[in-house]
Amino acid sequence: MSRQKKLALAKTWWNDYKFHLKFAVQTPEDLNEMLDYSLDRETMDTLKQAQEVGIPFFVNPYYLSLLDTQASVVSLGADLAIRQYMIYSKELVNEFGNIFAWEKEDIVEPGKPNAAGWIIPDDCIHRRYPNVAILIPKSMGRACGGLCSICQRMYSFQHGDLNFNLEKLQAKVSLDHRLEASITYFENDSQLRDILITGGDALMSTNKTLRKILQSVYQMAKRKRQANKNRKQGEKYAQILRVRLGTRLPVYLPMRIKSGLVNILAEFKEKAAKIGIQQFVFQTHFESPMEITPETKFCVDQLNKAGWIVTNQLVFISAASRRGHTAKLRKALNDIGILPYYSFTVKGYMENKHLFTPNARLVQESMEEKNIGFLPESFSHDLRQLPLNAENIADRISQLRTDADIPFIASDRNVLNLPGVGKSLTFRTIGITNDGRRILEFDHDETREHSPIIEKMGKVTIMESKSIHEYLQQLDSMGEDVSEYSSIYGYSLSKTEPRNPIFEYPAYEYDVTNTITNLDHHLT
Repeated sequence: MSRQKKLALAKTWWNDYKFHLKFAVQTPEDLNEMLDYSLDRETMDTLKQAQEVGIPFFVNPYYLSLLDTQASVVSLGADLAIRQYMIYSKELVNEFGNIFAWEKEDIVEPGKPNAAGWIIPDDCIHRRYPNVAILIPKSMGRACGGLCSICQRMYSFQHGDLNFNLEKLQAKVSLDHRLEASITYFENDSQLRDILITGGDALMSTNKTLRKILQSVYQMAKRKRQANKNRKQGEKYAQILRVRLGTRLPVYLPMRIKSGLVNILAEFKEKAAKIGIQQFVFQTHFESPMEITPETKFCVDQLNKAGWIVTNQLVFISAASRRGHTAKLRKALNDIGILPYYSFTVKGYMENKHLFTPNARLVQESMEEKNIGFLPESFSHDLRQLPLNAENIADRISQLRTDADIPFIASDRNVLNLPGVGKSLTFRTIGITNDGRRILEFDHDETREHSPIIEKMGKVTIMESKSIHEYLQQLDSMGEDVSEYSSIYGYSLSKTEPRNPIFEYPAYEYDVTNTITNLDHHLT
């Protein structure tokens, strides 16, 4: 073939997400080659040690293309938030093999209560709240488009439960059998109204598998609604109001979102809306404005046209915590029709020390940067209407920002996932270690329903993995003027922000039973 034809063929391959999975980088040497040999010796030594201890590498060509290997750009840290996601730290390498689940409720023993008190049939379901459950089907959805260094399920990669060997991930038992157990659990639950289908990554499943999962959810929701007709007032179960798909493929592999998938999503939305499901949500995970490309914009447009809104969860890693970074990200997301949902403190223990940002900085960001995106109360009605017409959401977000004269809509909440049963940023500083790390006492978020176990748990004490002084030194090494952060020491306590009205559940036309099913009876 001529060079011109080869280039044309390569461009065709580039638009096929399977090409990027096939040729994903899986060794430090290949990573360095793809980055034009720009990684320094110390970084390469750390990556080789990571390979030796068994940390998988999986970075696809598209995501690598977001990096600029020119020294002048790297020195400015423009793509540092992306680099922190694919280049492992020494702390992670040293701790790998001894990492524990931060969210203790994610440890599941079939038929036994988890840390939040919920009795779970198998590891396909994770749960902490009465209203919502996570479904992780036994499918290719247990894989990802890439491994994030910050992955909350890194402990599962230690044991091989999650990996990038797609053949190994093929189900040993039929999907139908495993899915039936999960769907039955949902159908017989009295409080559940929100199902988050994730992984891994929900969109790593094939179209055929995803259609089957959504169809099972639809049939379950339909039966649940029908069963309520035979229940008395005050005894009726909560019906499914919201279905969510958790995925990072709009960031990692936007070319995964093609017409076949879009048709499945639109078909599900159309028929599910007729049986009372009102909210159809993609939860994705942008970390930097540099992750927003023409391919990404097209991908989000397609999801919106299918009737689904797209929301974002940001992990507040050290590179993303720099002044203005998150504000810029919110604006860039709004520009393409994405609503910020959560900004999270980094989870985990010492394995994530390099990436950790003290909680005081998360509070500072909310009070000093995010606050410019708060909508006046007079716009509350318009705000609540945004998710109801996903097809035109980008234009409506733009109009709302113009009318309110704000650069972005600060619809996200800044929180930490507590190592127990929920999200909160209600804390006070109760101590400090010899090396300057703060000891924080957290209380639970009073604005939402929790498992009854919190009445027995009480408050949660957390020792942060990095001092504010060490954090500021890290910012200095990134080229930041640390004097701009001087007020951070004043944020020694905080209260969780209320949930944005956009993300509230619609009200039922009946009273839901007070009975809580699938719960350890010792808690009631």
